[in-house]
Amino acid sequence: METKLVVDQLRRNGCLCEVLKINENRKVRSAEYVDVQGGLDYLQKIVRFATRGYRFHMHVNGESPKGYILAFLALLVGRIACRPALLTFHGGFPQTYFPRSRFTLIGFAFKMLFHFAHGIRCDSTEIKRTIEGYGIGPAKVTAISAFSSQYLNFSQSELAGEVEEFLAHHHPVFFCYVSFRPEYRLEVLREAMKLFRISFPRAGFIWLGFPDKEIPLAGDWVHSWPQEEQNSLLLLGNLDHDRFLTLLQRCFACVRTPACDGVSASVLEALAMGVPIVASENGRRPPGVLTYPQDDAAELCSKLLEIGKQYEHAPRVPGDITSDDNVQRIVDWLLSESGFVARQSSSPKYA
Repeated sequence: METKLVVDQLRRNGCLCEVLKINENRKVRSAEYVDVQGGLDYLQKIVRFATRGYRFHMHVNGESPKGYILAFLALLVGRIACRPALLTFHGGFPQTYFPRSRFTLIGFAFKMLFHFAHGIRCDSTEIKRTIEGYGIGPAKVTAISAFSSQYLNFSQSELAGEVEEFLAHHHPVFFCYVSFRPEYRLEVLREAMKLFRISFPRAGFIWLGFPDKEIPLAGDWVHSWPQEEQNSLLLLGNLDHDRFLTLLQRCFACVRTPACDGVSASVLEALAMGVPIVASENGRRPPGVLTYPQDDAAELCSKLLEIGKQYEHAPRVPGDITSDDNVQRIVDWLLSESGFVARQSSSPKYA
């Protein structure tokens, strides 16, 4: 959502902007983005864009070595082409590879990444201070939350038949935005679900957010469960934004398991819509979130039971979530860091 909203706003501001798709379905050709067929194709395309006058804005986190390499290559090409690139660092901590002491090999690698960037944006002042700890000057790092008022703009959408059937036959139903990766602690979530269903046998859980490549892995794992467990779970892939928020609003409560996500947009969306939420404790959860230690299934179940008691018959009250237009703040940062505002360039270019 952030990429889409920022790209749309850049284009409204008169910028030429292209999206290099380096995640799921990156090989599928589309008029909406620039496909990437592999490593060599990626390198050729960033060199081509750099020579055509584009500046790069790379996104990276501390979980993916491949993502680090892709970001570093773009920053390096941007430097060589005399068009220094910008970097957005996502997530909170601890992540798998961040933070690390800058005197370790991994820490040195991140130090080089941050030094190669012309400007750095992160999601919070806490991450900003951590990045500065790698020897980066404070003026180079800007903290702008990923969450923006536009995230709450959606149209009620029709849900698939299997979703409607699941909602009709289970209560309460919990919305779980997850992926099939270690940081999502799916084993912990599964154990908490089993414990919760002792008190609420008709309870249901919807797991969604899996990229296409993870769906078969998640499906194989779930199909190895006892049938009773399988019946309590609906496994979905990704949904578009309208259906995502429509489903969130229809569910009883939301569960957020990864602790490395910092201030999660999905947590803020749930709070803003008045949907109760329980999330792993990471020291950065906003007021109104019930938290549990990320590896404690019993405590997660306890919080789910607490939500059941507190909210079963209570009206939903939307939370006091900031209405800041952070999309415009990100666009202003991109333009000002590149000098386009000062020079009043008519057609700045971004990739």
